[in-house]
Amino acid sequence: MEARYSWVNSVDKDHLNLRWKVLRIGLPLETAHYHGIDEDPRTKFVVAYIGERMVGCATLQTDPRDGAIYRIRGMAVDEKSRNLGIGTKIVNLMQEFAASHQTGIWCNARIRAVPMYQRCGFVIVSDVFEIEGIGPHHDMEWAPEE
Repeated sequence: MEARYSWVNSVDKDHLNLRWKVLRIGLPLETAHYHGIDEDPRTKFVVAYIGERMVGCATLQTDPRDGAIYRIRGMAVDEKSRNLGIGTKIVNLMQEFAASHQTGIWCNARIRAVPMYQRCGFVIVSDVFEIEGIGPHHDMEWAPEE
């Protein structure tokens, strides 16, 4: 079955549960909520569904730095739905949005997600660093083609 993708303006219980299940293993459920970010009206969200089940999500936060207004956070794809291109499609939708605003995107990518971001044109701009309780990451950036 093909996934369908939607932009949404807020997170719901399914979204928070998917973030928690994929990104906050062993941590309290409330750590899946990004206080101040999820409520920010500038924040955008992309979700993916197969049937009625949410299988992917990501947050596009306004967090400017050189060359990029936006930051991807909370990128999660359900374990049973990985390797189907869902994460790539979510990132591509966010890239299209950023490009339409003539800006790039940055993210702190978990080591296991780095290859997917690289396939989407992101480049590593940092050494590996540890986010306590979550694991090793690289800082990555993407800029739209001129």
